[in-house]
Parts: sequence; structure tokens; C-alpha cells
Amino acid sequence: MFSYFCYKKKVIKPVILYYDRHFSWEKYLKETGAVAALPHCFRQSTTPPVNEFKAGMKLEAQDPRNTTSTCIATVVGLTGSRLRLRLDGSDNKNDFWRLVDSSEIQPIGNCEKNGGMLQPPLGEKDNTLLSSVVN
Repeated sequence: MFSYFCYKKKVIKPVILYYDRHFSWEKYLKETGAVAALPHCFRQSTTPPVNEFKAGMKLEAQDPRNTTSTCIATVVGLTGSRLRLRLDGSDNKNDFWRLVDSSEIQPIGNCEKNGGMLQPPLGEKDNTLLSSVVN
């Protein structure tokens, strides 16, 4: 175990790093006054979902910077059950990842079907393009 000090807001607090032989969750939780998340809190499936997406596919996705907005997105990468997505009109600096079974992604037409508002791609002035994407 090695200790060093973290300088934050002019208060010196000890920070403990565990790299000596064996990490002890019990000791770490006690020292930090933290509580472990219980197993029943986790909802992940023991079997990962199948990923049938392909690069270039379009979908509707919540904007990760504004979760009240739903935007047109393109699948630009795949890794296991994860999708690398890019909001149309954006660049690769704003790509983000979602699991294939995330509720934050939906098939095209979902917003229209459920009375939602699909945001136009960045740079588009109105929603006239959206009808051609959905239809």
C-alpha cells in the first residue's frame, strides 16, 4: 500500500493506492466509508445480446449531451454487443457507445409513431429532411 496526498481546494487529503500484493474490498470499503452495490442491483444479462447491426445503419438515438432530444444516428463501429454511434451532422469527436439492447436507441420511425420530436441533423435548418429518412 502506498499513500500520497491529493491537493484539492487547499485541503490536503490522504489518498491510498492499493498495489501491494492483494486488494481487499473489505478494507477499502471500511477505509473509505463506502457501501458496496448489492448483486440484486445489477440487471445485466448473463448472456450478452446478439449484435445484428452493421456499420452504416441508421437509427434514432438520444443525444448523449441532451437526453431530452432524439436524433438521427449512424452506426459507425461495432464491438461485441456495443455500437459506436455518430449523430448525423456531427464529427467523430462526438461519437458515443450504446449497448444493442439500450432503451436510448430505437428503430427509425419510433419518434413519429409515438408522437416524439426527431431533431434534424446538425446543420439542417428544418425537419423537411426527416420525412425522407423515416419513409
